[in-house]
Amino acid sequence: MRFIVDIIRDEKGAYVYVWKRMARLTLVAGSAIVLVTGVSTSAQAAMGDFFYNRADTGFREVMANPPDDECIVMPGGGGVVDNFTDTVATLYRDEGCSIPQDTLQPGSSGAYGGATVPHSVYFG
Repeated sequence: MRFIVDIIRDEKGAYVYVWKRMARLTLVAGSAIVLVTGVSTSAQAAMGDFFYNRADTGFREVMANPPDDECIVMPGGGGVVDNFTDTVATLYRDEGCSIPQDTLQPGSSGAYGGATVPHSVYFG
């Protein structure tokens, strides 16, 4: 494979090699790397479902593929909580994720009542 496309003379009369093909190959390879590795800045999500029974009504709530690195309020609080995601879930007693209560590994569950009902969750 030849990379030298043109041989031209510069203003001093010297021969100059133009590396057009090499530049094009470099651009294509760089673009391919960006496509493969991605340039997305979107947030990651925990894969799977996070379930909880509301402490105030008993109704079952589900969060499908909840976002990572965000404090998520659990309206009504969580009486029974099931973490069927692939990410660790940290439960908090308040709605602002400032008073930690419990940590649920992927595939684990917890039951809470009274003053210890979690009101928010953080994945990641």
